[in-house]
Amino acid sequence: MRKPASSSADVLKVVRQALSIGIAALVAVPLWGSPAVIGTVTNSQSASVRGISLVEGTNIYDGDIVQTSEKGDAWLALSGGAGILLGQDTQVQLSEDRISTPNTPDAPIDFDVSQGTVKFRSTAQTMVEGLLYDATIRPANSPEASGYVYFTSPTSAIIGSEKGDLLVTTEHDGATRLIPSGSAIAVDMIPSEQNQDQNPNQNRSARRRKGLIVIFAAASIGAITIVAIILNHHERHHVSPSSFPGP
Repeated sequence: MRKPASSSADVLKVVRQALSIGIAALVAVPLWGSPAVIGTVTNSQSASVRGISLVEGTNIYDGDIVQTSEKGDAWLALSGGAGILLGQDTQVQLSEDRISTPNTPDAPIDFDVSQGTVKFRSTAQTMVEGLLYDATIRPANSPEASGYVYFTSPTSAIIGSEKGDLLVTTEHDGATRLIPSGSAIAVDMIPSEQNQDQNPNQNRSARRRKGLIVIFAAASIGAITIVAIILNHHERHHVSPSSFPGP
């Protein structure tokens, strides 16, 4: 009659060991599997990520897609004094660029913009780069720079610099264009033939931009023209002008 008691004790011991292993695994998974924190929301209205409304203190993780409504905005604070400001009716995906900069402890932060307006500030501590279809927008001579990307239509945009020079490089042909501080250029986004029938924003994650190209406008545009285009765009769409981009 003692054997069953002994067997019961053995079973309980096995169950306890299994529970211990299971609990340890549950605790460890977030540490192993969670994406890196890209930044923190310091101010926002009518903005969301993963279907959740953004509030002050919300963490933004590697790969997150942030959206704002027609009257929304969001300020994302990054490490080292860098930051990204989203205007109204904007969508971006945030990610760490560890593909083009392998084995780098402080990888640049990429924002892949598919609509709206984004203003960004890059610092010596945290490099910030913009992705617009197959174009990469990054500081040219110094990591300390600020600029913006402003969609004037679903297939056209303005890329400008507020402080410091920016370098725009298109992946499909390796062409580059320098944007001096205080200047801007206009670009057209044209899907390749295999993507003509697809939604322009489909598969627009930071590393899935194949088949999408940017055509540079023939000439740069001045600050006065930029402001006129932006104000006219807002007036046509009956939306109050936002605070950016400001030359």
